[in-house]
Amino acid sequence: MAGAVGVIPVLGTWTGRGPWARTAHAPTRTPTRTAKHTVTHVPRGIHLLATAGLCLVIAGCGTRPPAPDAVVTGVAISRDRVVLPPEAVFEATLLDVSQPEAPPVVLGRQRREPAGQPPYAVHIPYPSARFAPKGRYEVRATVTLEGRILLASEGRHPVPQDAAYRHVNVPLRRQLPFAAVADASVPLTLTYWRLVTMDDEAVPRPTEGHTPPHLVLQADEARATGAGGCNRFLTDYNLNGAQLFFGRVVSNIALCLDRGALETRFFTALESVASYRQQGTHLLLRDAQGKPLLGFEAAETPLQ
Repeated sequence: MAGAVGVIPVLGTWTGRGPWARTAHAPTRTPTRTAKHTVTHVPRGIHLLATAGLCLVIAGCGTRPPAPDAVVTGVAISRDRVVLPPEAVFEATLLDVSQPEAPPVVLGRQRREPAGQPPYAVHIPYPSARFAPKGRYEVRATVTLEGRILLASEGRHPVPQDAAYRHVNVPLRRQLPFAAVADASVPLTLTYWRLVTMDDEAVPRPTEGHTPPHLVLQADEARATGAGGCNRFLTDYNLNGAQLFFGRVVSNIALCLDRGALETRFFTALESVASYRQQGTHLLLRDAQGKPLLGFEAAETPLQ
């Protein structure tokens, strides 16, 4: 994601005997002929446009993500006997999950189209400079057909810190044939679900520096974690087909005057959830009568 571009204003063109002598700019291009050559006075606006363009080019080059110079390898193996259609697509992603309160950062992605049949060789290029000694990194993989999940990795698959042993084997499981997940593009568990609607009303994005309201269903245990926009929370969940229930929400008690009301509504709605449905990268949680309560969108952060 490109950062903000700063453009340095150009005050004019300076000529003359001294370094600070200023020339007047003509409104049009006026050639002045001398005995040996022609001097053209360029309008001031042309100088401004050229300099602004140069600043944009320089700023754009400065914000490019680092080039990949290392590779995470491994094998993705299906635990189920499957015969995949020829149009299936295999994708493996290396994620930085060091900051659990923020969406995971994509360090590298491998895409194989057509996927063929499993197993698949994992080969994810990434920039080694972004691999911090105390960071946490994981590989996740999916096989999709027209954007819908057929197979997905289950659980966490951490990448070793030692660069010589960055080899990860990823088991794949078949997506269960429930209507609630038939159109899902991302797994229900371990996805960073950012809250976008509540009672069919849009939830405003938080200001810079604040954690967005979000939800993550853990895969290794029936726990859900997240934040309400002010406080972090923890709760149990029970998943049975298209039914999804959350237990009592437990959170810390920091006081946030500007976000407290929204957080209270979020926590109350979670405890009223009875079912869910995924559509692409979106998740809808509903009450026992089928009324929409909470809408989420899967979130990732591109490498910068």
